[in-house]
Amino acid sequence: MLLLMGCENPRLHLLNVFKSIDVEVSQNSVAYPLLKDICERYGPRMAGTESAARAEELAAILFRSYGYREVFFQPFTYNQWQRGKALLRVDTAGSFVDFPTLALAYTPSGNVSSVIVDAGNGLIEDYEGIDVSGKIVLIHLGLLPGSPENVKNTHRAQKLALAVAQGAAGCIAVSSVPGDLPTTGTATLDGGMINIPAVSISLERGMQLRKCLAQRKCYARIQTENTCKPATARNVVARIEGYELPGETIVIGAHLDSWDISPGALDNASGAVSVMDIARTFRALNLKTRRTIDFVLFMAEEEGHYGSELYVREARHRNRLQGIRYMFNHDMTVNTYGFNLMGRYESEDLFREMGDLIQMTDSSFSNTIAHFTYLGSDHVPFIFEGISTFTPLCRYQDYHSYHTTADTPDLITPLMLEKNVKISAMILYALANAQELPATLFTGGQTRQYLIDNDLQESLVVSGDWIWD
Repeated sequence: MLLLMGCENPRLHLLNVFKSIDVEVSQNSVAYPLLKDICERYGPRMAGTESAARAEELAAILFRSYGYREVFFQPFTYNQWQRGKALLRVDTAGSFVDFPTLALAYTPSGNVSSVIVDAGNGLIEDYEGIDVSGKIVLIHLGLLPGSPENVKNTHRAQKLALAVAQGAAGCIAVSSVPGDLPTTGTATLDGGMINIPAVSISLERGMQLRKCLAQRKCYARIQTENTCKPATARNVVARIEGYELPGETIVIGAHLDSWDISPGALDNASGAVSVMDIARTFRALNLKTRRTIDFVLFMAEEEGHYGSELYVREARHRNRLQGIRYMFNHDMTVNTYGFNLMGRYESEDLFREMGDLIQMTDSSFSNTIAHFTYLGSDHVPFIFEGISTFTPLCRYQDYHSYHTTADTPDLITPLMLEKNVKISAMILYALANAQELPATLFTGGQTRQYLIDNDLQESLVVSGDWIWD
């Protein structure tokens, strides 16, 4: 038994706590009303805006109302991208037609007209044998149907970096989400403007355009007007100090910010209210933990996980970084059925054992363990420091409207959120009280090998973020 917490029957103790969590969340969860309130009262919460600042204040007030004494802000300044107009006109049959479009973040102002070249998934192998220099390149943000099974997708920022490196004059990025809506998202992770205008179109229009390109030359005109300016945002942190191992910390975090085109119900009010309701549940049940827990609401994740980078820098400055045992990231978290351990196999036995106990409380929990690693969310700065990270495994495909204007509360239900709050609170309590944790802090060399083993080196090299050589 890996869970030996100083009590005579640790399994029974955990089961009793898990049952208490289940009842508390079922009867008193505030996750859904809080999600509706945040989305309807503040709307879009782009970091550095007035609505985002008001959401930060609300989070701090609520943490204190739950009984947390140690609640604080972590302010930072970053290069905020500001959306202007974006126009896309496409000629597929002798006349230009307007396409509904959204600019990708950190796209500059620009005016480009050229022939369109189809670069498939926009991965490095897709550029073999084609010339996109001075042309407008069409790329798919997901993976096209029929792509080989061994092909691994990468973040849009890496795809845009490739397009720029290949000499493209502009980029049309095709959404991977059905629904006839263009999508937004950052085109870079370093906070600087990219060199070319880049816009997105819906999956449906993208597939139609791809069919036209297979038959004839097509042309496009892209016009964008966007700017950047310094802006200030704040992480919000609530801390439970561990009673026995205060120097060891479990970080559970979610980003509170959203894009400027919707209230971001799934991405990421769902994660933010989950973290807050988990924090509320711990205080409501007066749960004690051997280790410290930091409940963190990060800001400016959408534009390049600036808030989580700041948290890591602050932890290093205060000599707390090496004590972080796990980072539990909540980004679009609903209908949780398992955990993604992101290639940290040393923790699998512990999570399976704890998952078996969770199943005894909630029979719908499948205790699925997955191992896939990706970039583009707040776990990344922790991975780069060698810290073990994991996320809930969630079912949200039918509600996958993130980064579109359709990311609204009507697609979320109370049960979707409560499922994540219950399961996540249970695993968090178990980790915070386990006698021993298998997670180890990787050295720089081990982190380098981990990134290589998880097929992230190429993406980081392309984006200029590979620092391990």
